[in-house]
Amino acid sequence: MELLNPLYALAGLFYEPSFMRRAQVALLMLTLTTSAVGVLVVNRRMAFFPDAIGHSIFAGVALALILNLGVQPTVLVMGLLLGLLITFLSRRGHLAPDTVIGLVFSGAVALGLALVSREPQATSGLSRFFLGDVLTVSDEQVMALVILVVISAISLFFLTNPLTLGSIGPKVGPGRDWPDYLFGAYLAVVVMIAVQAVGVLLVTALLVTPAATGRLLTVSFKGMFWTALACGVAAGQIGLFASFQPSLNTSVGATVVIVNVLIFGLAAIFRRIFPARG
Repeated sequence: MELLNPLYALAGLFYEPSFMRRAQVALLMLTLTTSAVGVLVVNRRMAFFPDAIGHSIFAGVALALILNLGVQPTVLVMGLLLGLLITFLSRRGHLAPDTVIGLVFSGAVALGLALVSREPQATSGLSRFFLGDVLTVSDEQVMALVILVVISAISLFFLTNPLTLGSIGPKVGPGRDWPDYLFGAYLAVVVMIAVQAVGVLLVTALLVTPAATGRLLTVSFKGMFWTALACGVAAGQIGLFASFQPSLNTSVGATVVIVNVLIFGLAAIFRRIFPARG
């Protein structure tokens, strides 16, 4: 795709193989999105939302085989429906978000296992979603991540203020549900696209860890946002470089998450030595 050529040319300054260039651009786009969105996820105490949505892939893949539907559209629709369900129950069910997420998570896994038991061949298509492999992303997937960054910038511009106010008083004001539903649907899309690159098991870490580091080091929302963005992007690029070294030869996704956790650990030590004042 010609639109990606400038990004690939920039990546070519660091890596020669084409698959590494795609991986670098994909990780850049992915970490930009997950780090930015993760700030709202952490502030709204929705850390397990990605797990609940991601594990709906069990049900989505099996349902696609049973009904002879496309796997990607079915998985995306399943994630969207669960995202909206979690939002609805959180707003109307008089339950805390973490309780609702736990219930939906359990239900999604149970439904997936039930459907897989009817269609055992569904398990053959699950490994790529659970483990992921950013080194095998296609130009189309990279383009989808670029578009996701643009959508994220627009969405966060309009949703950050109402969602932040909603986290202070989520039940205040009739007719103010729309930001929550939009964010629930949008976050579900982010998770479903991200799992294809790094897998279900690692998406939560990409969403939560940079934001947690930002929360640890700063006291303002703006500081948390930019710190999370810097830490997430840096961890993505360092993890990609480190995993490609012969002395390590580890999975890219897992290495990126380990780097994220190490950065958080260093931030925790820094905060311990230099406690925040005021």
